Amino acid sequence: MTSYTAMPSLESLRAIYTIDSASPSGLSRIKATRGGNGKIGPVVSIGSDGYYRMKFDGQFYRTHRVIFYMHTGIDPAELVVDHRDGNYRNNIVENLRPCTIQENLWNAKGKPKRSGLPKGISKLKNGYYRVSVMSNGVLVKSDLENIRAAMHCLRSIRKREHGEFARS
Repeated sequence: MTSYTAMPSLESLRAIYTIDSASPSGLSRIKATRGGNGKIGPVVSIGSDGYYRMKFDGQFYRTHRVIFYMHTGIDPAELVVDHRDGNYRNNIVENLRPCTIQENLWNAKGKPKRSGLPKGISKLKNGYYRVSVMSNGVLVKSDLENIRAAMHCLRSIRKREHGEFARS
């Protein structure tokens, strides 16, 4: 089981930070704190994982989780805070939503394949295209004659099986 760090109190966060759409990370510091990174202004620190992050009371937090918490008042705790558009640097409030790890994976962009085909489609030796989508531990597959039909099938299966978390 994965452990998580509980968020600090809303009052203490709001005393130092504010949600700021003009900031690249979506968060700005409104009160100076000790240390070189405690200046007033946009939070722009990026962690080794590529996500914006901020440090509060000696603990690092991903900025999108803090923004979600400050906006909703709900500590995301064990849930993932998903970026609807798949862009992990787009931290505007409307782009953030809580979800399970599985829902987050459904919405994840696949790594580009050498074939240039999207995640979920592969080309078979017989010239057909295979669509493969996992849903609740079951692999849903379909073999189709052309890429256009495969793309349509992929979108349909994802929409049916993954709902609002379907990656287009």
